[in-house]
Amino acid sequence: MEGRAEAEDQISTWYSSIYNAIQQTDLNLTLLVVSAFVFYKVVSLTRRQQRNHRDEQRILGPDPIKLRPKLKLQPLRSDFTVRELQEFDGTREDGRMLVAINFNVYDVSQSTHCYGPQGVYSNFAGRDISRDLINFTVRTSGFDEFDDLWDLSLSQMSILIEWDLQYKERYPYVGKLLREGVPHTDYAMEDEFEGDSEQEMEEMH
Repeated sequence: MEGRAEAEDQISTWYSSIYNAIQQTDLNLTLLVVSAFVFYKVVSLTRRQQRNHRDEQRILGPDPIKLRPKLKLQPLRSDFTVRELQEFDGTREDGRMLVAINFNVYDVSQSTHCYGPQGVYSNFAGRDISRDLINFTVRTSGFDEFDDLWDLSLSQMSILIEWDLQYKERYPYVGKLLREGVPHTDYAMEDEFEGDSEQEMEEMH
């Protein structure tokens, strides 16, 4: 009887060891699967962010400040309608190129490799590219009339504002994109007024 009890104890101990091993194996396998899934998601997110960053840099082009100037143009300050903006597509004699983002007009003339006639984004020059930037597409939205962007969602508006800030940091601001019939701002008079105000402030001090 004692031998039988001892044998049963040994069998019970063996089963317990096997059960514990299986439990431990399941735990390790679960941790391995979870770790692999987390690693996959992190790598996918990183690659997607890198791809979006590369797309943004291709559209924006290299920082003009770091490039050797190819065009010597006088600074331009003016508002534009859609039709007036279309004239600045890089085919003018002076080669000036303008784009509009979120109703702001920027001079991208120094990035001829991107926006010039032979550039990757040549169809952007002289246009309002707000919707194109939101959708990350090189195809223009096809709007030949003023687009008030009334139907944008909050997330789309957030994307557009981010693009606008990037262009503002990289390219000279020219003026506003206006609806037909809206008076243009006289920037010469505005600059003269600001200059007089600064001089008066200096005299007061």
